[in-house]
Amino acid sequence: MKTIAIVALLFASSVLCQDSAEERQERIRKYREECVKEAKVDPALIDKADAGEFSDTRELKCFAKCFYTKAGFITEQGELLLDVVRAKIPPEHNREKALAIIELCKDLKGSDVCETAYAIHKCYFQNAHAANLHKN
Repeated sequence: MKTIAIVALLFASSVLCQDSAEERQERIRKYREECVKEAKVDPALIDKADAGEFSDTRELKCFAKCFYTKAGFITEQGELLLDVVRAKIPPEHNREKALAIIELCKDLKGSDVCETAYAIHKCYFQNAHAANLHKN
């Protein structure tokens, strides 16, 4: 089963980097499940986003907000917590490239928290894939 971690988003794949890979995957699965319900998003839209096909729907945008909030990457007001994001870069990612992408995406803002989280998510995803962020 694909998870948001496969999205190659630093943010999603780095939930509690101190945890084991299994613990991170379980937390990601839990957050995904909770946020699908909360945002009322069709899971197929998330699967498509995992493959790089983003649907600019309100539900998908609010899913990103929910997930990032639960992961501790943004506040309820949409403020990106850069220290947390930087601290949670997973070991399987190239840290230098990840930091450069964070710098590129960190100041994106939408009209509300859902729009902001989605813009950051999409920017990071697209740039992480282009940069081949994973070390392996």
